[in-house]
Amino acid sequence: MGYERTAPTDHEIENESSRRRVLRALGAASAGGLLGAGTGPTGVAAEPDGCPGADHLESPRPGPDVLYDDPVTPPELEPTDGWSADPLLVCGRTAYADGEFLAQAWPFDDRGANNERSYPDGDRYANNAADILEVRVRSTADGIAYRIALNAMVESDAAIIALGIDTGGGDRTDWRHGLGDLGAGVDHVVATWGTGATLDGEPLPDDAVAVDPERNQLEIEVPLEPGRETWRHYAVSGVHDGDGGFSRDSGPFDANEPPVYDVGFRTVADEPLESREEDRDALSETGDYTTLLSDGEGMWRAAGQAEALSERDVSALGADVDFGRLADGDVDRSVPRAGYHNRLYASRYDLGAGIDLEEPREVYQSRVQPYSVYVPESYEPGEPSGLLVLLHSLGQNYNQYSASPNMLAQLGEQRDAIVLMPHGRGPAGWWKNEAELDLFEAWADLRARYDIDSDRVSVSGYSMGGHGTYRMGSLYPDLFARGYAVVGPADESILGAPTDGLYGEYSSSSENPQNMMRVTDNLRHVPLLMWAGMLDELVPYAGVRNYRDDLVEHGYRHRLDSFPEDDHFSFFAKDEWGPGRDHLGDATVDRLPARVTYRAVPEFGNETYDIRHDGAYWVHDITVAGDVEDGLIDVLSLADGYGEPVAEEFEAESTEPRANTREGIRWRPPLQYRPAENAIELVAEAVTAATLYVDDARVDTTEPLELRVETSRDLTLTLTSGAGERTLEFPAGDSSRTVALCEEGSSS
Repeated sequence: MGYERTAPTDHEIENESSRRRVLRALGAASAGGLLGAGTGPTGVAAEPDGCPGADHLESPRPGPDVLYDDPVTPPELEPTDGWSADPLLVCGRTAYADGEFLAQAWPFDDRGANNERSYPDGDRYANNAADILEVRVRSTADGIAYRIALNAMVESDAAIIALGIDTGGGDRTDWRHGLGDLGAGVDHVVATWGTGATLDGEPLPDDAVAVDPERNQLEIEVPLEPGRETWRHYAVSGVHDGDGGFSRDSGPFDANEPPVYDVGFRTVADEPLESREEDRDALSETGDYTTLLSDGEGMWRAAGQAEALSERDVSALGADVDFGRLADGDVDRSVPRAGYHNRLYASRYDLGAGIDLEEPREVYQSRVQPYSVYVPESYEPGEPSGLLVLLHSLGQNYNQYSASPNMLAQLGEQRDAIVLMPHGRGPAGWWKNEAELDLFEAWADLRARYDIDSDRVSVSGYSMGGHGTYRMGSLYPDLFARGYAVVGPADESILGAPTDGLYGEYSSSSENPQNMMRVTDNLRHVPLLMWAGMLDELVPYAGVRNYRDDLVEHGYRHRLDSFPEDDHFSFFAKDEWGPGRDHLGDATVDRLPARVTYRAVPEFGNETYDIRHDGAYWVHDITVAGDVEDGLIDVLSLADGYGEPVAEEFEAESTEPRANTREGIRWRPPLQYRPAENAIELVAEAVTAATLYVDDARVDTTEPLELRVETSRDLTLTLTSGAGERTLEFPAGDSSRTVALCEEGSSS
């Protein structure tokens, strides 16, 4: 049974109308009690009192449940005894609140003078032990208390922190503790390593030091009296040498650089967004654009830190703490309304400490994870904004697109859309498993901080981010209005699988390659724009065409722009995205389509993180037969009639943003329409169970509903609505059933 039918004849229309009148009459008779408590001659169950007008039961919310979770405070940053201020959670910002001064740092920026993270081997350091997340300061009855939160703490004394304090006339630039000259003149140096501490080289009493390994927090109280003065503070971190000093062997560090991994109190002014304009100008002449996508210091907001450490002068990287403001209880938590921000969220999943470099994908395991957001100037709280989910490339991070100002301007600012740029828990997650979890946890946090119009959400990305565009658009089509993939491979094996169904053949070294050509069926309502460079040395052009061939076979809307003079990196270098902006436009998600097509692939999910891909729109809980790898449901509601749109292929030459050939499919209005009837038609391949939320299919639950099913396996079909729930069994083959949704019982 298929849906590509010719226009009905007058005789068919008359028969359909007559049949519908009969069904209505039967429904009215059962509503009036004429058929009694059992079933009538047709086997249609009688309708209980009060069923007409039953409440509309909506389908499950699109996406995983974690997308709708409220944010939680990271344990590393939550208020504890004596500390009451809520964390700022915006990196590179400082605040006054509840008698505390807070400096919010960046995670995973513990990269030292050479922008290279290299810790000693072993779990003790978790490749992240000296990463400062936050520094807090407050006055106490006995002096000053400091609390330092680290990103990872496997053992209490793995890291050492030195706080430099300039009370107004500090001229000592050698901070000792193996640090040497740091260029910042101070009066006092406080050092702590969790199990001990010193002030100006003298040990502090045991009760002056506290460590909380569960929260990765070091706390220290020093007998200094600031009064209402303003004192300048500095902070540096490193690996503890076991004797109250900074280890030089851990880096290893060059003789001229200090053994420092991270510098605290840095702000956005100290770490400006990375600009690659000079690189673009220079490299555009040679055509070698690869360095534009390098893992630079600016991508980690660590360029200022690296320069200061290499010059042994951190004097510009400090914060003035006004103890008078602390005493007065001043509150200043201001963050600019618009612009580019690095934010933090707390994951619901504790994957372990630090960074697991043993994994091929390099998983950033800590509970505190970063993401970037670009907020357009037009944004006003209380007025929902559109959203673009923008996914980073292989080897990149959440700040990749800070080096692409036109992309943020054209895809965000000019569309009045907020841009979400998740980290993906690392550089090479291919937007599955932990990376997929990260996307939705970051999105959930964003939803709690900004007003988002969930009907105006699209997805885009570059290279691996283009693959993520295919993935997210296919697995969650009811979340996205449109997709825009730039030089994206369909598979981790860059050529992608062939179009003849041999999806098990991979050349990738990835532990779990997942080919998105397997689920192109799901893109019926998510039009794609794809950009491909015909000189692409990393994602060969043939692979992109393989993917397009699938879309053509389905007759789905898409456009492939082929650029004859572009390679993999040149799009990013030239930074022009106007056609992408126009494609995404102000498109809205098709929430309640009459026809839903969804192929479920169980291995694409992840039970550990409660990630399942088993349906969309009003079709859910698809269960794939256990002896196959995937299953398909194609279901059509005829409640409003239906006409299949005409798929029209097109091809044209364009010069936007430079010479390319455009080809694809657009939809024209249907040539034939089927009349409305209270019926659902369903085709199932290798599926044993599914649930239909029929209120969202617009069927009339007060009338008998006809189901016409073609299935390759015995199928258990659950119909859920505000009128109740029905479970029907269909044998393999073609069959039809009529059911009354207002009463329990079997159907004919």
